[in-house]
Amino acid sequence: MNNNPSVLVGGDILFDLISADIGAGLGGTKTFGKRAGGSPFNIAVGIQRLGVPVSYVAKFGSDEFGDALLEFLKSESIDVSNAVREAGTKTTLAFVAVDKSGKPEFRFYRDHAADLLLRADELLRVDIKAFTNYHCGGIVLAEEPAASAYASLAKRFSDSDIPVSLDPTVRRSIIADADQYLKFLRDLVSLVNILKVSDEELEFLTSSKDFDMGIRSLPTRAGALVFVTMGRDGSAVYRDGERLATVPGFAVQAIETTGCGDSFMAALLAQLAGRTSYELSKVEAAELSSIMRFANAEAAIVATRIGAAEANPTRDEVEQFLAAHF
Repeated sequence: MNNNPSVLVGGDILFDLISADIGAGLGGTKTFGKRAGGSPFNIAVGIQRLGVPVSYVAKFGSDEFGDALLEFLKSESIDVSNAVREAGTKTTLAFVAVDKSGKPEFRFYRDHAADLLLRADELLRVDIKAFTNYHCGGIVLAEEPAASAYASLAKRFSDSDIPVSLDPTVRRSIIADADQYLKFLRDLVSLVNILKVSDEELEFLTSSKDFDMGIRSLPTRAGALVFVTMGRDGSAVYRDGERLATVPGFAVQAIETTGCGDSFMAALLAQLAGRTSYELSKVEAAELSSIMRFANAEAAIVATRIGAAEANPTRDEVEQFLAAHF
Protein backbone atom coordinates (compact mmCIF):
# COMPACT_ATOMS: atom_id res chain seq x y z
CA MET A 1 0.00 0.00 0.00
CA ASN A 2 1.21 3.52 -0.83
CA ASN A 3 1.07 5.62 2.36
CA ASN A 4 1.01 8.85 0.35
CA PRO A 5 -1.90 8.29 -2.03
CA SER A 6 -2.97 10.89 -4.56
CA VAL A 7 -6.13 10.33 -6.59
CA LEU A 8 -6.76 11.64 -10.08
CA VAL A 9 -10.44 12.32 -10.79
CA GLY A 10 -11.88 13.22 -14.18
CA GLY A 11 -15.29 13.98 -15.62
CA ASP A 12 -18.19 16.41 -15.34
CA ILE A 13 -17.79 20.01 -14.28
CA LEU A 14 -21.00 21.94 -14.01
CA PHE A 15 -23.26 24.00 -11.86
CA ASP A 16 -26.30 22.34 -10.35
CA LEU A 17 -29.30 24.64 -10.10
CA ILE A 18 -31.05 22.91 -7.21
CA SER A 19 -34.71 23.42 -6.43
CA ALA A 20 -35.45 25.20 -3.17
CA ASP A 21 -39.05 23.96 -3.35
CA ILE A 22 -38.81 20.41 -2.04
CA GLY A 23 -41.29 18.08 -3.70
CA ALA A 24 -42.29 20.55 -6.41
CA GLY A 25 -40.37 18.89 -9.24
CA LEU A 26 -38.74 20.83 -12.06
CA GLY A 27 -41.97 22.18 -13.46
CA GLY A 28 -43.31 23.42 -10.14
CA THR A 29 -40.12 24.95 -8.75
CA LYS A 30 -39.94 28.74 -8.51
CA THR A 31 -36.50 29.15 -6.93
CA PHE A 32 -33.23 27.39 -7.73
CA GLY A 33 -29.95 27.70 -5.83
CA LYS A 34 -26.62 27.47 -7.70
CA ARG A 35 -24.14 24.86 -6.44
CA ALA A 36 -20.88 23.53 -7.89
CA GLY A 37 -21.41 19.95 -8.99
CA GLY A 38 -21.18 17.08 -11.43
CA SER A 39 -20.72 13.53 -10.16
CA PRO A 40 -16.90 13.26 -10.44
CA PHE A 41 -16.57 16.87 -9.25
CA ASN A 42 -18.59 16.00 -6.12
CA ILE A 43 -16.50 12.87 -5.61
CA ALA A 44 -13.23 14.81 -5.89
CA VAL A 45 -14.34 17.29 -3.23
CA GLY A 46 -15.57 14.46 -1.02
CA ILE A 47 -12.24 12.61 -1.19
CA GLN A 48 -10.24 15.77 -0.45
CA ARG A 49 -12.41 16.65 2.56
CA LEU A 50 -11.66 13.19 3.94
CA GLY A 51 -7.96 14.00 3.88
CA VAL A 52 -6.74 12.34 0.67
CA PRO A 53 -5.02 14.57 -1.94
CA VAL A 54 -6.87 14.93 -5.25
CA SER A 55 -6.07 16.27 -8.71
CA TYR A 56 -8.88 17.07 -11.15
CA VAL A 57 -8.69 16.66 -14.92
CA ALA A 58 -11.36 18.10 -17.21
CA LYS A 59 -11.99 20.80 -19.78
CA PHE A 60 -13.36 23.92 -18.08
CA GLY A 61 -15.58 26.47 -19.81
CA SER A 62 -14.02 29.79 -20.76
CA ASP A 63 -16.97 31.62 -19.18
CA GLU A 64 -17.48 33.05 -15.69
CA PHE A 65 -18.92 29.73 -14.49
CA GLY A 66 -15.75 27.92 -15.54
CA ASP A 67 -13.65 30.47 -13.67
CA ALA A 68 -15.78 29.97 -10.57
CA LEU A 69 -15.49 26.17 -10.69
CA LEU A 70 -11.70 26.35 -10.96
CA GLU A 71 -11.59 28.73 -8.01
CA PHE A 72 -13.88 26.42 -6.02
CA LEU A 73 -11.51 23.48 -6.53
CA LYS A 74 -8.54 25.61 -5.55
CA SER A 75 -10.36 26.71 -2.39
CA GLU A 76 -10.73 23.01 -1.51
CA SER A 77 -6.95 22.49 -2.02
CA ILE A 78 -7.58 20.30 -5.07
CA ASP A 79 -4.83 20.36 -7.67
CA VAL A 80 -5.96 21.77 -11.04
CA SER A 81 -2.65 21.59 -12.91
CA ASN A 82 -4.24 19.05 -15.29
CA ALA A 83 -7.18 21.32 -16.12
CA VAL A 84 -7.77 22.10 -19.82
CA ARG A 85 -9.42 25.24 -21.17
CA GLU A 86 -10.68 26.14 -24.62
CA ALA A 87 -11.76 29.57 -25.85
CA GLY A 88 -15.44 29.94 -26.69
CA THR A 89 -16.65 27.00 -24.59
CA LYS A 90 -19.38 27.18 -21.95
CA THR A 91 -20.12 25.47 -18.67
CA THR A 92 -22.83 22.81 -18.41
CA LEU A 93 -25.84 23.75 -16.28
CA ALA A 94 -28.00 21.09 -14.62
CA PHE A 95 -31.40 21.86 -13.10
CA VAL A 96 -32.26 19.48 -10.28
CA ALA A 97 -35.49 19.04 -8.33
CA VAL A 98 -37.13 16.40 -6.18
CA ASP A 99 -40.67 15.36 -7.11
CA LYS A 100 -43.44 14.64 -4.63
CA SER A 101 -42.43 10.96 -4.46
CA GLY A 102 -38.88 11.93 -3.43
CA LYS A 103 -37.18 11.04 -6.72
CA PRO A 104 -34.70 13.54 -8.21
CA GLU A 105 -35.42 15.03 -11.65
CA PHE A 106 -32.65 16.37 -13.90
CA ARG A 107 -32.53 18.60 -16.98
CA PHE A 108 -29.20 19.51 -18.59
CA TYR A 109 -28.27 22.57 -20.69
CA ARG A 110 -25.07 21.91 -22.62
CA ASP A 111 -24.61 24.43 -25.43
CA HIS A 112 -20.99 24.00 -26.62
CA ALA A 113 -20.22 22.60 -23.16
CA ALA A 114 -16.51 22.42 -22.38
CA ASP A 115 -16.57 19.21 -20.35
CA LEU A 116 -18.05 17.30 -23.31
CA LEU A 117 -15.37 18.54 -25.72
CA LEU A 118 -12.27 17.11 -24.01
CA ARG A 119 -10.08 15.15 -26.48
CA ALA A 120 -7.76 12.20 -25.87
CA ASP A 121 -4.72 14.13 -27.14
CA GLU A 122 -5.30 16.75 -24.45
CA LEU A 123 -4.77 14.08 -21.78
CA LEU A 124 -1.42 12.80 -23.03
CA ARG A 125 0.43 15.19 -20.72
CA VAL A 126 -1.11 13.61 -17.60
CA ASP A 127 1.64 11.84 -15.66
CA ILE A 128 -0.13 8.68 -14.55
CA LYS A 129 2.79 7.65 -12.34
CA ALA A 130 2.01 10.62 -10.06
CA PHE A 131 -1.19 8.92 -8.89
CA THR A 132 -2.15 5.77 -7.01
CA ASN A 133 -5.75 5.73 -8.31
CA TYR A 134 -7.76 7.12 -11.22
CA HIS A 135 -11.50 7.69 -10.97
CA CYS A 136 -13.75 8.44 -13.93
CA GLY A 137 -17.46 8.70 -14.46
CA GLY A 138 -20.33 11.09 -14.93
CA ILE A 139 -22.62 12.10 -17.77
CA VAL A 140 -19.65 13.03 -19.98
CA LEU A 141 -19.23 9.31 -20.64
CA ALA A 142 -22.39 9.48 -22.76
CA GLU A 143 -20.89 12.05 -25.16
CA GLU A 144 -18.00 12.16 -27.60
CA PRO A 145 -15.21 13.14 -27.73
CA ALA A 146 -15.06 13.26 -23.90
CA ALA A 147 -16.12 9.62 -23.46
CA SER A 148 -13.27 8.28 -25.56
CA ALA A 149 -10.83 10.71 -23.94
CA TYR A 150 -11.54 9.47 -20.43
CA ALA A 151 -11.64 5.86 -21.61
CA SER A 152 -8.16 6.31 -23.12
CA LEU A 153 -6.89 7.54 -19.76
CA ALA A 154 -8.48 4.57 -17.98
CA LYS A 155 -6.73 2.27 -20.45
CA ARG A 156 -3.35 3.87 -19.72
CA PHE A 157 -3.81 3.40 -15.97
CA SER A 158 -5.11 -0.15 -16.37
CA ASP A 159 -2.22 -1.12 -18.66
CA SER A 160 0.18 0.16 -15.98
CA ASP A 161 -1.71 -1.82 -13.30
CA ILE A 162 -2.69 1.34 -11.42
CA PRO A 163 -6.20 0.97 -9.93
CA VAL A 164 -9.11 2.50 -11.84
CA SER A 165 -12.59 3.17 -10.47
CA LEU A 166 -15.85 3.96 -12.23
CA ASP A 167 -19.19 5.48 -11.26
CA PRO A 168 -21.12 5.69 -14.56
CA THR A 169 -23.93 8.05 -13.44
CA VAL A 170 -26.48 6.88 -16.01
CA ARG A 171 -29.04 9.54 -16.97
CA ARG A 172 -31.39 8.03 -19.52
CA SER A 173 -32.70 11.44 -20.66
CA ILE A 174 -29.36 12.33 -22.29
CA ILE A 175 -28.55 8.99 -23.94
CA ALA A 176 -28.73 9.28 -27.73
CA ASP A 177 -27.94 5.63 -28.57
CA ALA A 178 -28.61 3.28 -25.66
CA ASP A 179 -27.01 0.23 -27.29
CA GLN A 180 -23.80 2.06 -28.15
CA TYR A 181 -23.62 3.65 -24.70
CA LEU A 182 -24.20 0.30 -23.02
CA LYS A 183 -21.38 -1.31 -25.02
CA PHE A 184 -19.06 1.57 -24.15
CA LEU A 185 -19.80 1.28 -20.43
CA ARG A 186 -19.41 -2.49 -20.36
CA ASP A 187 -16.04 -2.18 -22.15
CA LEU A 188 -15.01 0.39 -19.53
CA VAL A 189 -16.21 -1.87 -16.71
CA SER A 190 -13.72 -4.51 -17.89
CA LEU A 191 -10.83 -2.13 -17.06
CA VAL A 192 -11.76 -1.12 -13.52
CA ASN A 193 -10.85 -2.39 -10.07
CA ILE A 194 -13.68 -0.60 -8.27
CA LEU A 195 -17.16 -0.16 -9.74
CA LYS A 196 -20.00 1.64 -7.98
CA VAL A 197 -23.53 1.49 -9.38
CA SER A 198 -26.99 2.28 -8.10
CA ASP A 199 -29.68 -0.37 -8.32
CA GLU A 200 -31.10 1.42 -11.39
CA GLU A 201 -27.69 1.66 -13.08
CA LEU A 202 -27.08 -2.04 -12.48
CA GLU A 203 -30.36 -2.84 -14.20
CA PHE A 204 -29.32 -0.67 -17.18
CA LEU A 205 -25.94 -2.40 -17.43
CA THR A 206 -27.30 -5.94 -17.10
CA SER A 207 -31.02 -5.86 -18.02
CA SER A 208 -31.66 -7.68 -14.74
CA LYS A 209 -33.59 -6.64 -11.64
CA ASP A 210 -31.87 -9.42 -9.67
CA PHE A 211 -28.70 -7.97 -8.12
CA ASP A 212 -26.84 -11.25 -7.79
CA MET A 213 -27.66 -12.38 -11.33
CA GLY A 214 -26.87 -8.96 -12.77
CA ILE A 215 -23.49 -8.75 -11.06
CA ARG A 216 -22.50 -12.16 -12.41
CA SER A 217 -23.21 -10.96 -15.96
CA LEU A 218 -20.91 -7.94 -15.73
CA PRO A 219 -17.59 -8.22 -17.62
CA THR A 220 -15.52 -7.33 -14.55
CA ARG A 221 -11.84 -8.19 -14.24
CA ALA A 222 -10.83 -10.86 -11.73
CA GLY A 223 -10.81 -9.53 -8.18
CA ALA A 224 -12.66 -6.29 -8.97
CA LEU A 225 -14.93 -4.88 -6.27
CA VAL A 226 -18.49 -3.98 -7.27
CA PHE A 227 -20.51 -1.82 -4.89
CA VAL A 228 -24.27 -1.43 -5.30
CA THR A 229 -26.09 1.41 -3.53
CA MET A 230 -29.72 0.87 -2.61
CA GLY A 231 -30.82 4.18 -1.11
CA ARG A 232 -32.18 3.88 2.42
CA ASP A 233 -31.59 0.11 2.25
CA GLY A 234 -27.84 0.64 2.36
CA SER A 235 -25.26 -0.99 0.12
CA ALA A 236 -23.79 -4.31 -0.96
CA VAL A 237 -20.38 -5.37 -2.25
CA TYR A 238 -19.41 -8.18 -4.62
CA ARG A 239 -16.21 -9.75 -5.88
CA ASP A 240 -16.06 -12.30 -8.71
CA GLY A 241 -19.85 -12.63 -8.68
CA GLU A 242 -20.08 -13.39 -4.94
CA ARG A 243 -21.83 -11.07 -2.50
CA LEU A 244 -19.33 -10.41 0.30
CA ALA A 245 -21.36 -8.09 2.51
CA THR A 246 -24.57 -6.08 2.81
CA VAL A 247 -24.58 -3.06 5.10
CA PRO A 248 -27.79 -1.25 6.09
CA GLY A 249 -28.16 2.48 5.68
CA PHE A 250 -28.91 5.09 8.35
CA ALA A 251 -32.35 6.55 9.00
CA VAL A 252 -32.17 10.34 8.63
CA GLN A 253 -34.59 13.12 7.76
CA ALA A 254 -33.59 13.61 4.13
CA ILE A 255 -33.80 17.12 2.71
CA GLU A 256 -32.26 16.63 -0.74
CA THR A 257 -30.61 13.48 -2.10
CA THR A 258 -28.52 14.90 -4.96
CA GLY A 259 -24.92 13.82 -4.45
CA CYS A 260 -25.58 11.01 -1.97
CA GLY A 261 -24.21 8.36 -4.32
CA ASP A 262 -21.22 10.57 -5.11
CA SER A 263 -20.42 11.03 -1.42
CA PHE A 264 -20.66 7.27 -0.93
CA MET A 265 -18.12 6.77 -3.73
CA ALA A 266 -15.86 9.48 -2.31
CA ALA A 267 -15.84 7.72 1.05
CA LEU A 268 -14.99 4.38 -0.57
CA LEU A 269 -12.12 5.83 -2.56
CA ALA A 270 -10.71 7.82 0.36
CA GLN A 271 -10.51 4.62 2.41
CA LEU A 272 -9.18 2.43 -0.41
CA ALA A 273 -6.75 4.96 -1.91
CA GLY A 274 -3.15 3.86 -2.11
CA ARG A 275 -3.84 0.14 -2.41
CA THR A 276 -2.51 -1.74 -5.39
CA SER A 277 -4.73 -3.72 -7.72
CA TYR A 278 -3.63 -6.90 -5.98
CA GLU A 279 -4.35 -5.47 -2.52
CA LEU A 280 -7.81 -4.37 -3.61
CA SER A 281 -8.56 -7.89 -4.82
CA LYS A 282 -7.74 -9.26 -1.34
CA VAL A 283 -9.64 -6.88 0.97
CA GLU A 284 -11.66 -9.06 3.33
CA ALA A 285 -15.41 -8.89 3.89
CA ALA A 286 -15.12 -7.57 7.45
CA GLU A 287 -13.02 -4.60 6.37
CA LEU A 288 -15.29 -3.94 3.40
CA SER A 289 -18.28 -3.87 5.76
CA SER A 290 -16.55 -1.25 7.91
CA ILE A 291 -15.63 0.79 4.84
CA MET A 292 -19.23 0.66 3.58
CA ARG A 293 -20.65 1.67 6.97
CA PHE A 294 -18.46 4.78 6.83
CA ALA A 295 -19.60 5.43 3.25
CA ASN A 296 -23.26 4.94 4.19
CA ALA A 297 -22.80 7.46 7.00
CA GLU A 298 -21.27 9.98 4.61
CA ALA A 299 -24.19 9.59 2.22
CA ALA A 300 -26.68 9.94 5.07
CA ILE A 301 -25.10 13.24 6.12
CA VAL A 302 -25.29 14.57 2.55
CA ALA A 303 -28.99 13.64 2.40
CA THR A 304 -29.61 16.10 5.24
CA ARG A 305 -27.99 18.99 3.34
CA ILE A 306 -28.58 20.94 0.13
CA GLY A 307 -25.72 21.44 -2.24
CA ALA A 308 -23.94 18.75 -4.28
CA ALA A 309 -20.15 19.22 -3.80
CA GLU A 310 -20.61 21.68 -0.95
CA ALA A 311 -22.62 19.14 1.06
CA ASN A 312 -19.67 16.77 1.50
CA PRO A 313 -18.67 16.33 5.16
CA THR A 314 -15.21 16.22 6.71
CA ARG A 315 -13.80 13.05 8.26
CA ASP A 316 -14.49 14.45 11.75
CA GLU A 317 -18.15 14.99 10.87
CA VAL A 318 -18.53 11.43 9.61
CA GLU A 319 -16.82 10.00 12.69
CA GLN A 320 -19.07 12.08 14.97
CA PHE A 321 -22.13 10.81 13.07
CA LEU A 322 -20.97 7.21 13.47
CA ALA A 323 -20.31 7.70 17.18
CA ALA A 324 -23.87 8.96 17.58
CA HIS A 325 -25.27 5.98 15.67
CA PHE A 326 -23.23 3.22 17.29
